[in-house]
Amino acid sequence: MKRMLIAAAVSLLALAPASAQEEETTSDLMVIFLEADRDNNKVLDKGEVLIVAIEQFDEVDVDNDGKIEKEEVDDLALVEEFSDNDTNKDGAIEIEEMINEKVDDFNAADKDNSGTLSYEEVDEAYESLKTP
Repeated sequence: MKRMLIAAAVSLLALAPASAQEEETTSDLMVIFLEADRDNNKVLDKGEVLIVAIEQFDEVDVDNDGKIEKEEVDDLALVEEFSDNDTNKDGAIEIEEMINEKVDDFNAADKDNSGTLSYEEVDEAYESLKTP
């Protein structure tokens, strides 16, 4: 679940402009970062991260009951992160649980304690999720 929310939400840089000679491709994570950066200031604040996370929560919560049940996420429910994020152990992730997790993720990713996330911080946090 954390992988899904960070990747989608973020998330999780002062974006370096690509020179005309470089042929860079924009990564999926970069696209997500840029879409989450609602004020286009090249960093994400907690509000931007939470807005995206809540929008995605609402998309996944197909029965609109304010919870993400295992049936709504299929195989993702088997991932340990789902049960870890279910802090009250009721078998579902409520919006409050997701928000608390996103704030914790944000704080952990904010390595320079600036109150914002650069692309590098988001990329580093995302890469750390891939490392066993």
